[in-house]
Amino acid sequence: MAAHHTVSALPGKRDSPARPPDGEATKGGESFDPPPKSQSHAALLDFLKARSTGLTLILTVALALGLSLAPVPDALRPLPSLQRGPLPEKLVALVLPTSLSGGRAARPPGEVMTAGAGATQRPPAETEEVEDEVDAGALVAEPLPAVPTEPGIGLEELSAPTLARAKDLEALRERMGSQHVDIELNCRKAGPDGSCLEDGLAPYTRALAELREDTRRTPVRVVHLGDSLVASDHITDLVRDRLQERFGAGGKGFLFITRPASAGRWTRSGRGSDGWEIERLVDSKWPRDRVGWTGVAFSTEKGSQSTRYDVTGSRVAELFFLAQPASGSVQFSVDGKPLQRIHTRGFSKSKSEAAFARVTLPRGAKSLTLTTSGKVELHGMALETGTPGVVYDTVGLLGGMAEVYLRAQPAAFRAQLRQRKPSLVVMMVGGNEAFFYSRGRTTLDEVRAQIKELMSRVRANVPNAACLLMAPIDAGVRTMSGEVVSRRGTREIGDIYREEARAAGCAFWDAYAAMGGEGSAMRWLEEGLMLDDLVHPRARGSDLLGHLFDLSLQRTFAKSRAPLVAVADPTGLQNADTALTRTFDKLMRRESGEALRVGVAQLGGTHTASHEFTDAVREVLTKRFGDAGRGFIAAGKASPHLEPAGVTRALEGEWTLEDAKDAPPGGLWGLTGIRAVGGPGAKLRIQFCKDCPEAKETSGRLDLYALDAPDVRAPDITVDGELLPPDAPLPEPLTQPTVRVRSFPVTGSSNTVEVTAPKDGHVTVLGASLEYDTPGVVYDALGLPGATAATLGAMDAAAVDAQLASRRPDLLVFWYGTDEANQPGLDASALRRDYTAMLTRLRKATHAECLVMGPTDRLARDATGRWSEAPSLASVLNTLPQVAKDAGCAYWSTRAAMGGERSMLRWQRAQPALGHADGVQLTPEGYARLAGAFSRELLTAYEVHKKSGPTSRVEDN
Repeated sequence: MAAHHTVSALPGKRDSPARPPDGEATKGGESFDPPPKSQSHAALLDFLKARSTGLTLILTVALALGLSLAPVPDALRPLPSLQRGPLPEKLVALVLPTSLSGGRAARPPGEVMTAGAGATQRPPAETEEVEDEVDAGALVAEPLPAVPTEPGIGLEELSAPTLARAKDLEALRERMGSQHVDIELNCRKAGPDGSCLEDGLAPYTRALAELREDTRRTPVRVVHLGDSLVASDHITDLVRDRLQERFGAGGKGFLFITRPASAGRWTRSGRGSDGWEIERLVDSKWPRDRVGWTGVAFSTEKGSQSTRYDVTGSRVAELFFLAQPASGSVQFSVDGKPLQRIHTRGFSKSKSEAAFARVTLPRGAKSLTLTTSGKVELHGMALETGTPGVVYDTVGLLGGMAEVYLRAQPAAFRAQLRQRKPSLVVMMVGGNEAFFYSRGRTTLDEVRAQIKELMSRVRANVPNAACLLMAPIDAGVRTMSGEVVSRRGTREIGDIYREEARAAGCAFWDAYAAMGGEGSAMRWLEEGLMLDDLVHPRARGSDLLGHLFDLSLQRTFAKSRAPLVAVADPTGLQNADTALTRTFDKLMRRESGEALRVGVAQLGGTHTASHEFTDAVREVLTKRFGDAGRGFIAAGKASPHLEPAGVTRALEGEWTLEDAKDAPPGGLWGLTGIRAVGGPGAKLRIQFCKDCPEAKETSGRLDLYALDAPDVRAPDITVDGELLPPDAPLPEPLTQPTVRVRSFPVTGSSNTVEVTAPKDGHVTVLGASLEYDTPGVVYDALGLPGATAATLGAMDAAAVDAQLASRRPDLLVFWYGTDEANQPGLDASALRRDYTAMLTRLRKATHAECLVMGPTDRLARDATGRWSEAPSLASVLNTLPQVAKDAGCAYWSTRAAMGGERSMLRWQRAQPALGHADGVQLTPEGYARLAGAFSRELLTAYEVHKKSGPTSRVEDN
């Protein structure tokens, strides 16, 4: 069936009588020109005919100049710029081409806003604009812009990848002269004495606080109504993504049945079949008495229609439809299998009403298909995860205005809005009102009355929800000369909206001022942030508007409550410019072609022991600077954490695995705090790069770390299947257990070492390492599950120092603190003293620089099932930056990179999950996300250092 669409006709041409070619007579021999009265009169007429075009141009230019300089409103001036600046320069700019006048080349003119005939005229509609999607976890190492990120602007709780993009938008904001504009809260509930008892956003900020405190079990829903700026979802998608990152994702929210217009993105709709009849509130014949704020009716009567949704991560689907006397049904199918049939016939035999059907989706569902039968009218679908979080509904209508939303059937408007149970309703209209006002098609009084009624309807229908009204953004128009000027009426309508929002108890956000005020549309056009219609921002400009609105919401939330943990948790890599200069210098030399090795050794607890974080960082660094080998692997049993990197371990016979966590101080341990003790005849095998392509030309070195004891025969050692000869006698016999490192040359890409204990003795193996004789990075992962900095500090200092020095690190990375955070009554002063002393000692032993990583966001669950911060998390977060400073190390907060306060809760509920259910560890996807953030921060600091040049020449390790 054909959809009902409003079509704006082009201005028609008047029919003119046909004129014969010059020199031919009309019927009866009469000329179109009056007969001359004299010979001189005839000569004058001939002169004027020959020069009519030139004279017309001269008179037109004179009239245009006269009107432009006359004391009339700008809207009536053909060339309003002549009133601004020196007149001679303006005239030169008009006459000469841009290339000759030294100006900037103008962009091609877009659609000129001229009044059309026929159906209701609308402003230019936005065309579809597609940009490449950016993977939030992508390991990209582009320098971040150097822009102010002082506390208070709203950036504090963003994860590292999102923060990187936010900083980029901050740089754009500064360049464009856009502003951080706070939300005007106004007052929604006043006391008897006139004092404000509740501000305009209180229901919203209170609901977010409940999410943050883990006391809310239902989503916080936002309903955002608007025009084409909302329909594109370029502004609102950024706001939605950030809110869901900070507070958890509750689902996609409300979606149309299919795309309600022939152009635009599919992000907020299903993908429907072609036969849907589509009727919209913006149409000249809109669907009266049927549709609510959702704004569009998708109906079918003859034949079956369908639509399909991506429901990945969703557990709840709620259909919005019209219950009507006619019989019809909708079949729900998940991943091609029937799930449930919904009958749309209403109880009344004479009237229709808005109705809803809620269906639970099976876990793991990927796609949902709706198939109709009979007469059916659908209004949309809401998809949610069924878990606490933010759900951000958007309904944007091309040509939408307050008057358009008031066309909605009042009962349907109320029923649909109450069904969503929003904590906040945002109204983003005014642009189309300004367009019609600038053309004399509406008045400011009408605009005022319409927005007043819309806010009144929202407040009456959902009295417990907050409401927020936005001012329209700046826009431009082109004059007859092609000059771009600000559109009349935008500021006036913004002022009206501010006044009416205050009177209605709704919050107000001045998007006009945030954009940059009058003339900002022209600046955005010049920078490529605005479409040529001068009304719609491009995707990049929309992102900037969304960025500014999001930060205003976040600032409001931050001011509404005290933080759950009072800490200064800085984002980004701190002090890298002074603490990592020699490491960066060496990376510069490696990148410039020098054949050298750059060593990194990361020591830590559970996060490091998982290998998932270090594997991801290693991959980034070796791709850029070269791969010099896997590095150190602790002795132990087979582990799935090692398999992705092609490392396998195996134990045969009697083995005991011991670790340093609960051992007496001063013991001899491997670099990870592990030792494997094998009984008589026991075998241990470690294979590097299993199933790697053959590379016989590759040569390298395999080192075996073991604990030799007095009067114990050396084990048998086999490398790549070859039994090695016994060790040469030591100059002096051992008197006590000693760590010994044996080194063997190897060739090929895959290498295996096997250690067999004597039949009459035992063997203690600490680990092995593999390095190639090729330039590049070696990244050691030296982690022990559950270890703290004190665990490393209690190990025999001489043994640790010697083993670590043998690894030749240029940079030591320490990732402790997560397990310390769970220790009740942690002595922060002792932690600072002992940790600093250990760092200082290890730096002296290795001559390496250092980087301290803070703890992840660690949560603990109480008896009621509620999550709260680990008992000493705040103490650790406040102490470790001081440790890094005292020891001369760089510092990076993993908690801040995750998103700060209660980020673990959000990572647990993400799809796919990023945080482990225990509230401590991360999932593989979470470690990959965090590694991407760390890699980007590290390489960004490196890029900044490269621009400043090398600081010193250091000896290679």
